[in-house]
Amino acid sequence: MTKGELVEKVLTYDVGYRGRDAAKALIDIALIATAAAWAWSVSYGQLTNPGSPLGFLTVVLSVRLSVYWALKLYRTPWRKVSRYDVFRLGVSAVLGTPIIAILLVVLPEPVDLRDLARPYLVLLTEPAFYLTLLCGVRFGVRAVATNHRQGGAGRRVLVVGTGDAARSFVWQIQESVTEYQIVGFVDDDPARQHSPILGLPVLGGIDDLAHLVRRFQIDQIVIAVPMISPEQLRRTMVVCEPTGVPIRILPPLRDLMEGDRGPYSPREVRMEDLLPRPEAKLDWDAISRCLGRKTVLVTGGGGSIGRELCRQILRTGAERVVVLGRGENSIFEVIHALSEIDSGCELVPAICDVRDRAGMNAVFERFQPQVVFHAAAHKHVPMMEEYPAEAVKNNVLGTLCLADLAIEHDVERLVLVSTDKAVDPSSVMGATKRISEMIIKGYAQTHGANMVSVRFGNVLGSRGSVIWVMKRQIERRLPITITDPDMFRYFMTIPEAAQLILQAGAIGGQGEIFVLDMGSPVRIMDLAHDLIRLSGLAPNRDIPIRIIGRRAGEKLQEELLTESEAAGARKLGPFYMAQCLPISLPTLLAHVAQLRVAAERGQDHQVVEALQRLVPTLGNGVAVAAHRGEARLF
Repeated sequence: MTKGELVEKVLTYDVGYRGRDAAKALIDIALIATAAAWAWSVSYGQLTNPGSPLGFLTVVLSVRLSVYWALKLYRTPWRKVSRYDVFRLGVSAVLGTPIIAILLVVLPEPVDLRDLARPYLVLLTEPAFYLTLLCGVRFGVRAVATNHRQGGAGRRVLVVGTGDAARSFVWQIQESVTEYQIVGFVDDDPARQHSPILGLPVLGGIDDLAHLVRRFQIDQIVIAVPMISPEQLRRTMVVCEPTGVPIRILPPLRDLMEGDRGPYSPREVRMEDLLPRPEAKLDWDAISRCLGRKTVLVTGGGGSIGRELCRQILRTGAERVVVLGRGENSIFEVIHALSEIDSGCELVPAICDVRDRAGMNAVFERFQPQVVFHAAAHKHVPMMEEYPAEAVKNNVLGTLCLADLAIEHDVERLVLVSTDKAVDPSSVMGATKRISEMIIKGYAQTHGANMVSVRFGNVLGSRGSVIWVMKRQIERRLPITITDPDMFRYFMTIPEAAQLILQAGAIGGQGEIFVLDMGSPVRIMDLAHDLIRLSGLAPNRDIPIRIIGRRAGEKLQEELLTESEAAGARKLGPFYMAQCLPISLPTLLAHVAQLRVAAERGQDHQVVEALQRLVPTLGNGVAVAAHRGEARLF
């Protein structure tokens, strides 16, 4: 055993559960006796012949030890003593004093108070000395043990923030973690600077971070401001970038309550921490009323959105979730992952193509879904520019098949998962999703059905997204490729996307389009810089950024609503709900029939022309090159 371990063992009485309590009890008995003797000497010292203190000590020890054992004060952890433990000691002092007073009054000499000039003095000094000694030894052990732990050569940590979360985090480190050494705090509030907190200095503001890292040889920075704004977080990362020191952040309280982390466990900074808007708050009661005890069908269940949709639906009390997709491996993985959640909901895999009407009809007849979330789609813009026929077959004809079957089987609700690329689309993919929205509108208006569309921007972490591509490039230390330095996109997290879809389904409607208020769009160039910094690297030093030019079908900036939609849109909490213009379903279906013929024949040129007749904006910009095979994927 090393000297340090021996010190720790002695200070914390780590000699086993019973031995530790016995050792603490013996020390406390000695301290209680000392306090009583001290009080006797102060009080009975008034007398010329005070007599023997044994009677007084017997009374005090009998009462104090009875209360001590009744409250089990010997169980108090000395090295982690808190204000609650001090409160219990105070209670024991208050409870014992009147009993001692009564006994000293009723008992005969030599333990009575009759000969004292100030008899009340002993009733004040004894509990005061009792508390002083018992609290003092506990805080002394805690201070020595804490200093012993902090005296090691652990990772040197600088904490950003001086609020309650920062103080609690530092206290936890000081009390129980030996591999970290807190050097101090950083806060922009001048009133808090140069004032010690928990015995540690506030060394400066955020702009001083780079200097402080070098001066104090900091190994890690922890941002202990759970509600820090994206702008402040990005500013902190930019200031720290030259140092190369890793940055961690304390997660919001909601994540702590739902996760499996400790109460103050810092994690890596994530891309969603930098989104320029607060997280949406949804009405889970309404969602549960909508889906509770229902059979729910989710198409595209093997994809990023479909998988998260299924996971969120398990929270709502649904009776059965049918996870549908055409890739058996992804569906198997989803079912296997969701089966580990104890929800009481039946999980059913369904392998089928949404374009296969006979197969989909069999699924509807067998499981009789009451609510349908249609997330199956081709979403990759450059890829669909290269294969417009496939985009039409999957996105347009798949939606048509599902809407038709929903009417035929009296489905209560149908929600289409759409995209902001459907607004004045300049790409084949956007045009097919725009037509899908029109199909939903047409069927809802014609048949009075409860069908709506949900439209949102790029999803963080989804397969094939710009962030997914950039992360792979960073992992391989390859240059990050950006098509245009002035390109902007809206972003949201996968859980946000799934919850928005569920909320839209709970609200319902007849063809309306729901759009999340996504705040300000994010510049893709800034996104690339953020992702590089989140990886602990420096933009254009460790990872170069290369401009490659816009690809077919891409806009500089996406929109969430068309001009006509925005004019009649109304705000519903975190959403905009756009009223839909009347649509002639027979006319729409006639155009879709032409699309079907061209797509099934593989006539890409005719497919693009048919799309342009339905969605005139497709003829603008770079999308016109799609059918000539000029699309570039990366």
